[in-house]
Amino acid sequence: MNKKCQVFTPHDYVEKLLDCLEYKHHLYGKKIMENSCGDGNILAIIVQRYIDDCRMHNFSRTRIRNGLSKDICGVEIDPEQFHRCIERLNLIVEKNNILPVKWNISNEDYLKKQDKTKYNFIVGNPPYITYSELKKEDQNYLKNNFDSCKKGKFDYCYAFLEKSIATLTTNGKMAYLIPSSVFKTVFGKDIRRIMLPFVKKILDYTQEKLFQKALVKSSIIVLNKNIGGKHIHYIDSTTDTNRRFIRESLGNKWTFINSNVGQRRFGNYFKVSHVVATLYNRAFVLKEWIKNEDGNYVCGDYVLESEIVRRAVSPKNMYTKKHEIIIFPYKYDNKHQLIRYKETEFANKFPGAYKYLKQFRENLDKRDSDKAALWYEYGRSQALNNLDCEKALISTIISNEVLIYKLEKECIPYAGMYITPIGNLLTITDGIEILKQDSFFKYVRTMGIPINGNSVRITSKDIEDYMF
Repeated sequence: MNKKCQVFTPHDYVEKLLDCLEYKHHLYGKKIMENSCGDGNILAIIVQRYIDDCRMHNFSRTRIRNGLSKDICGVEIDPEQFHRCIERLNLIVEKNNILPVKWNISNEDYLKKQDKTKYNFIVGNPPYITYSELKKEDQNYLKNNFDSCKKGKFDYCYAFLEKSIATLTTNGKMAYLIPSSVFKTVFGKDIRRIMLPFVKKILDYTQEKLFQKALVKSSIIVLNKNIGGKHIHYIDSTTDTNRRFIRESLGNKWTFINSNVGQRRFGNYFKVSHVVATLYNRAFVLKEWIKNEDGNYVCGDYVLESEIVRRAVSPKNMYTKKHEIIIFPYKYDNKHQLIRYKETEFANKFPGAYKYLKQFRENLDKRDSDKAALWYEYGRSQALNNLDCEKALISTIISNEVLIYKLEKECIPYAGMYITPIGNLLTITDGIEILKQDSFFKYVRTMGIPINGNSVRITSKDIEDYMF
């Protein structure tokens, strides 16, 4: 287990998780599982609540001891944290004058654990591990064993949620502290489908930083296997706002504020596309150069022909007003159709640019490029088909305002997303004005996936689905 993924639950939120489960009274004989227990932050409070409740009912120390060994269950994959957890729980029973307990807590991988037990309660704060942080063998195991992980770049916690729901009793309840991105990310669609019938309550902490070392925003989700009813209770912890949502009204993304204000869909008037992907910007994007008397670009010992060079744009260099250029190994005809150069033609017509790129040949050949891409071309060509026109550039990350820039047709965007009109109904200037409105910013704050600080990440589909 990667140590940076071990983010332990603050005490106040442990209490909140257990209160959401209503884990307070008549606890004897009811099984509870904590399936990523770490050093025992959550289990320690569970054990003390269990002991206090049993004493209220005048249970003997022997009966409490036996109940603890049967009803309190846990799993931890990290052996170091597992032993700390056991030591911590032993101290609790010792302070409560209860004989040593044979704990039903195991040091293994919960997702691979063979366990047919059904639990009355499940509580947890599963490891925050993204798809790219998982080992290849773990990615394959999850894809082959969990419906929520069969497609795309899933998060590790999806499998924890899916397995926990499956191992609840028919009246069982669970409360999880999860990344808020689960509600909106594209690859979370299947886990949302699995959870939807059982969601009872969502406590949204996206405006708070629960963990000092983690950049993710968090929420508590409470599920009841025997929920019934058509409403989900949503609480915004920052404003203490309470709302009820009809369960079936939640779409592909779960959003809890209605921020669409109009009747026209932006995507019916504008196409929002991903920018060019060279897959090796070091070779194509130039940040330092000088221009010679012939108008060509001098970069070290190389002279790049001006005809093969265009302005390179990104949200960052537009904001900082820094000028960059990009080698553009293509051309367009008078109908804006992309034309590729054969290698001999490219080498003869642009010998300076050809020699410059050739120094990167080894790395360019290693790219995971389109099959038809030649070594001196961009790794992906899809974005090139709509570039030869006026367009607008927008970042995938929105912080305090929407920054959008109008670009001339010769500009080549290599970061962010770009917007082009569909037909002649509205101009690119119209599109920019629409996306600069306060209503779009409010929409973005609702639809975007929270990341670090005050920022959210949006997708091309988010923008196209905006109603104005």
